[in-house]
Amino acid sequence: MLRIVIMAILSFSIQQAIAVEIIHYKNVPVVISLTEGEERSIEFGDHVQVGVTKGQKHGDLFRVQSAQGFVHIRPNKTFSAQRVQIKRLTDDRVILLDLVSEPKSAESVANLEPVKIILDSENVAGGNTVEEAETVVVGGNSDAPVITPVELVRYVAQRLYGPTRLHKDVIGITETPLDIKKPVKIFKREALYKTVAQPFVAYRGGAYHIAGIYIKNTSDSKVKLNYLDLNIPFTTATFQHHELQPNGIPGDSTMLYLVSEEPLKNVLQPWTYYQEIKNAEAEMLAEKK
Repeated sequence: MLRIVIMAILSFSIQQAIAVEIIHYKNVPVVISLTEGEERSIEFGDHVQVGVTKGQKHGDLFRVQSAQGFVHIRPNKTFSAQRVQIKRLTDDRVILLDLVSEPKSAESVANLEPVKIILDSENVAGGNTVEEAETVVVGGNSDAPVITPVELVRYVAQRLYGPTRLHKDVIGITETPLDIKKPVKIFKREALYKTVAQPFVAYRGGAYHIAGIYIKNTSDSKVKLNYLDLNIPFTTATFQHHELQPNGIPGDSTMLYLVSEEPLKNVLQPWTYYQEIKNAEAEMLAEKK
């Protein structure tokens, strides 16, 4: 019953998952098209550090956030090419981006699919090109593709909100038990006190586990969701929407797709878990006295 209610609420506002644009980096600056006021995500395959100039900071041209190998950029205004340096922390490789922000329009918003940048050194995987690597044999099953976090997110989003006729089984992705029935504590700061997070569905694909977590604003004010406020371990995370309307207004809820290499029961803990720890610590102190 809970699943039906949540799907009914979100079906009006959740957009279907979209394709990922793959760009092969050949030591030439990559042009990234942006839309004023809209966020776009770029995956680099490694933890990265973003370098911006003082002029870009003072001009408040864009907001940039980096988390778990992804850089999320939202332009605050339109502007011509702005050079940004991305440094991969594992190998110190530098990737140059030229950001271009355009006025908001139906066409520009439609072209905001996530971007994945692949280095030349990563274009070969076990003797296959990157395009071929998507069908590398896993565990002896010739039909099983390599499952990436992006593919998991797209699959779950389509399962939840896409028309039934578009649902397609993917070899290697299976639904798994949630094992967690109560709300979970996944945020820190403002979102901790103003939202409730309820695990909704769980799947496993290859080496990854994914949870679809329903997030609802319980306050009378808007809440901006920030990846930096996630207070649990994860490999990648994707919010369907980054701002929640006040409770009771359309748009007051969204879905978080949380991908982890650990089983979800090791990542998501019910609210009661934290209270039990607090009670146990209090009992230990009382015994020592």
